[in-house]
Amino acid sequence: MNYQTNNFLGLGETLSLSGNIGNTSRQFMFGFTQPYVRNRPLNLGFQIYNQKQDFNSAKNYQATTGQAVNLTAAQQSLTQNYNQASTGLNVSVSYPLKRHAFQRVGVTYSLSRSTITAFSAASESFFNTISFRSGIQSSNALAGIINSYASFSYTYNTINNPMRPRTGKEYSAVLQTSGIWGNVRYIAPMVAYKQFMPMHYLRPSATGRNVLGVRAQLSYVQGYGGDVAPPQNRFYSGGEADLRGFDIRGATPYGYVPTRVNVQLTNPDGTPVPRNPGLPQENQYVQVPIPIYGVASIGGDTNFTSNVEYRIPIAGPVTISIFDDFGIDTAFNKGQLKQSTEGFASLLSPLYGCPVVYDGACVGGIPGSQVGFKRDIHPVAGTNFVPRMSMGGEIAVIMPVINAPFRLYWAYNPLRLDERPYCNLGSGSGKNQSCNTLITPAMFPNANSDCSHPLNAGTFTYCQAVQGYGARNLFREPRKTFRLTVSTTF
Repeated sequence: MNYQTNNFLGLGETLSLSGNIGNTSRQFMFGFTQPYVRNRPLNLGFQIYNQKQDFNSAKNYQATTGQAVNLTAAQQSLTQNYNQASTGLNVSVSYPLKRHAFQRVGVTYSLSRSTITAFSAASESFFNTISFRSGIQSSNALAGIINSYASFSYTYNTINNPMRPRTGKEYSAVLQTSGIWGNVRYIAPMVAYKQFMPMHYLRPSATGRNVLGVRAQLSYVQGYGGDVAPPQNRFYSGGEADLRGFDIRGATPYGYVPTRVNVQLTNPDGTPVPRNPGLPQENQYVQVPIPIYGVASIGGDTNFTSNVEYRIPIAGPVTISIFDDFGIDTAFNKGQLKQSTEGFASLLSPLYGCPVVYDGACVGGIPGSQVGFKRDIHPVAGTNFVPRMSMGGEIAVIMPVINAPFRLYWAYNPLRLDERPYCNLGSGSGKNQSCNTLITPAMFPNANSDCSHPLNAGTFTYCQAVQGYGARNLFREPRKTFRLTVSTTF
């Protein structure tokens, strides 16, 4: 819901209030803009906001396709699942360039405080070990993330109407620099181009009724001073804002994340092994820590998106459009997936496995430095440098109360990720196996590798762990999407 008044105090001031609540996000914002300061066209404004966003791969898939994703506990621990709660303030000022019509330069200062809560082993390991806050590891890295940055912008804009444009073009460039204060450091340049032209069928015409819109945008992000860009500030394409046929934040590279998970020691008949055999009713069972490679959406440091849209006005606020969205989201700079020394050490310091169970506790194990974890996050082969495309049609209605378009669209994805990648970590596992060959029988009590007839709890649990975590991953993005949304693409 949005409310805005363009003449708050009788001098052209803009007061805006907005609140959005959905399946994956919640946002509340209050803003005020003064278009003239001391009788000069100096635009001054501020915004205060509070937002919370869920980044759950399975939940996003269900929200966009309407189909439930039935994942095992092992699969859920390997998917990206976290939320981010943020509170912040933006203060902006902009001024038109003299003797350069339609051009404006601006500066925005932003300060935000965020907390990330991880709900899967892969997300927890990813955020806790990647080097976006030097010297801070474990759960401390996920609380009190203070981002203090300045954005410097240039805009040339001749678009006649921001809500229903027919003519004009816009060139824009933004340089965002974080690290003025706070505890994260990165730079993020962006350039974009946008144009609208009236059309008579397929021919440009000043008197044409239809409209052709084009947008292209190129973005990059990189940390500095020994830090990488925060994972939440990397690029995750997908959704109605860029690639309409893909899951929200789902069109992204994936990476192998070294992760420590616990599996329950289980007998061949399916009953768990209690820590205290004399009191099984206590429901405390033996847990075996094992090393695995989780697969998480790691986002890209380089993103290119283009949109072409042919709009046909029907009646009043109703418009029908045909669109073609193209994008590529890639982890181009591998140095931006560096794990901190402290974070990687937290994976190497504990013991893995439970070769002996004595008095309900694990005795012994393999040191983390010997299980075979490789340093840093490595993109999964076949998921990086993947072009994606959506084509389809939509119907949009401008809603007068919320002042936003109500859109219903269908999209077909001729370019998408449909891959069962092989292991590319150099572990010698071959192209027909996964990277989770770190699990060995020596990590389980009295276990062997004969999974045809497991005779004890150690062998049975080993076979279950290999089956649950050792299967090759299948990345299959949707072929088509039907979606209802209240937002704009461009």
